[in-house]
Amino acid sequence: MLERNDFLSRNDVIEINELASGISEYYFPNGQIDPIFIAERNAISYSFGDYDDSFDGLLECENNEFHIFMNLTRLKHAYSERSRFTFGHELGHYFIDDHRNALLNGLSPSHCSYTGFKSRNRAERQADYFASCLLMPENGFRKYCFRKKFEFRIIDELSKKYGTSKSATALRFCAIGNHPIMVVYSYDNNIKWFWSSEDFRFKWLKHGKDRLSEDTVAGEYFNLGRKVSRTEPVYAMDWFDIKYDNQANLPFKEHCLMHDKHCLSIIWEE
Repeated sequence: MLERNDFLSRNDVIEINELASGISEYYFPNGQIDPIFIAERNAISYSFGDYDDSFDGLLECENNEFHIFMNLTRLKHAYSERSRFTFGHELGHYFIDDHRNALLNGLSPSHCSYTGFKSRNRAERQADYFASCLLMPENGFRKYCFRKKFEFRIIDELSKKYGTSKSATALRFCAIGNHPIMVVYSYDNNIKWFWSSEDFRFKWLKHGKDRLSEDTVAGEYFNLGRKVSRTEPVYAMDWFDIKYDNQANLPFKEHCLMHDKHCLSIIWEE
């Protein structure tokens, strides 16, 4: 079975959130976060260029000085959602002590990153989560969610407010939102990881990470080619390992973000 904390450990979540949110609130107590400004204030140089498909972003350390390379071939332009997130990710490699010290001491090569919560490497996931916390500071995020009934519209609104992708915003909500949700990332009909709010009702998926149930919205996308952009009803038995018969027909909602072989499912109880 794939564990609920498969994406990151609880300690990682707490420590990285405190670090990144503290940095955001120090430099930008109000307004949208500008990761480029944070780099400049910490004497981190940067450049935007075209590097084919080599990486999204890369943090290099030479003579104890740090430089961030941003790949416009993949990021399109300097202030796209993906570019902002990637810049935040590379700042994560700088501000997370273990990552920075490994570069300074020559214990790790330059961090050549493909961002967006797809890597299975722990350091890359930590940097992804740092970017999420940096761009969406905890206090402001919680304030926006306060007393709002959860539906996918909230993710959409938060994404626009903070200039972040919907997938990054959903994971941030998973950690500090006001309603329990689960986020599941699938690639080519295989579950790569999932993560849920601490108070989410179920801990285990129906088939572990072996396969998606065909009765889920994600399963229909991969198996039947059915692509929908709206929120769809599902039942607990479609997604989760059910312990008691009376839980099978509990109503849930599923909203999927689909692209090519990638699918991110956001699941919550009605």
